[in-house]
Amino acid sequence: SFGTLCPIQAAQRSYKIEKIAEGVYAALATSSGTATSNAFIVDLGHYLVVGGAHLTKKAINDLLVAAAEITPKPVEAFVLAHHHKGFSFVDFDFPPGKDIIMTLQTRQVMKQEVRKFDGQINYFREGLTLEGPDRSLVLTNVGPAHSKGDLIAYIPQTKTLFTSDLVYVDSAGFLGDGPLRDWVLTLEGISNLDADKIIPGYGPVSGMAEVRAFKNYLKDFLTEILKHIEKGDNLYETLQAFSLPQHKNIPGFKTFKAGNIERAFKQLSNLEN
Repeated sequence: SFGTLCPIQAAQRSYKIEKIAEGVYAALATSSGTATSNAFIVDLGHYLVVGGAHLTKKAINDLLVAAAEITPKPVEAFVLAHHHKGFSFVDFDFPPGKDIIMTLQTRQVMKQEVRKFDGQINYFREGLTLEGPDRSLVLTNVGPAHSKGDLIAYIPQTKTLFTSDLVYVDSAGFLGDGPLRDWVLTLEGISNLDADKIIPGYGPVSGMAEVRAFKNYLKDFLTEILKHIEKGDNLYETLQAFSLPQHKNIPGFKTFKAGNIERAFKQLSNLEN
């Protein structure tokens, strides 16, 4: 694994903090905490930026505690990597007065929720760069993929890339609510970026080999679904006969299998609402 573990877990249990390079940290979701997705912390000189998704109030507080253990510099902005419609219990409990950054599509999804933000919202259509004296945080809207509006965060000085749930490592993961074919294409693009260290949505800090491995899993999964659709199988028949032996030992494969099959079958059959 990249980086070195820092002894900052004592004050909170949601994340294990791993130093990637000077001023760049991965916040990896722990099995004993409340976080369900990885996050990041970046020092931009006079202030910190943190980012992630599925952020409950507890997860946000734990990220702030972890950041305070790293440096006394304030957290001035939160990057929201994506949001799933209907999940109004996450991604809203940011501290008052902080900047909240997201893609245009994510902002549109958030507007449909019953809750409102208490902070300044910054959203972008294509990309946004936050430049500090020693390092920059480059945010790119990679379009609908895992969700309706995913972004990736890149620190060019350390060749570090945060993908959020576009990439799972050592996990089959949840297939989200975005266009699955576009997700595969997005992973093709990500796998060609100049990044050495990948902070995925779930799992350890990794490299491009793990990005390609997840891309291949997702591609094989969708190909198998399409075979059943072309054969004329209905959803029940697909659920019964679906087989992907080359990937069946991925952690979480059995747990997410039925839900992921149903999601993919309905979308690829044009039955999804």
